[in-house]
Amino acid sequence: MMEEENVIRPHQEIAQLTLDEKKFLLAVERGDVASTRRMLQRAEETGYININCVDPLGRSALLMAIDNENLEMVELLIEHKVETKDALLHAISEEFVEAVEVLLEHEETIHKKGEPHSWEALPPDTATFTPDITPLILSAHRDNYEIIKILLDRGATLPMPHDVR
Repeated sequence: MMEEENVIRPHQEIAQLTLDEKKFLLAVERGDVASTRRMLQRAEETGYININCVDPLGRSALLMAIDNENLEMVELLIEHKVETKDALLHAISEEFVEAVEVLLEHEETIHKKGEPHSWEALPPDTATFTPDITPLILSAHRDNYEIIKILLDRGATLPMPHDVR
């Protein structure tokens, strides 16, 4: 795990969580799929919570599910359209292969040709990973052949290196 993954930077603002948002994040953290499903359905109808809220450590519900390697929770959150942001990179960093596959499938459905992918579209002050880290590079850093193969099979390529001059 990268040392800086869950570090809040001084310029990163964390909004105050409501009691219901705290309950939502706690249910995700504990792996309580039934409660989380009810909260997500209610949020869809009433908007009583921000499903993309983050805890004081800067972790979204999706990142918590990835950290806990809870595939059912990851699928539930994606089904309810939480923002994925750089969740794919987190799943690769945690070497959570099943989540990588689910997130790649989701990315294929939401990505529009010519636009940056979800992990590339983050502003630098909120991104956990530097802009030069791609899924393929990160999986190579982790020496995870299985994830590298999944990415290559899906057409992942390395960016052109910059000129050394």
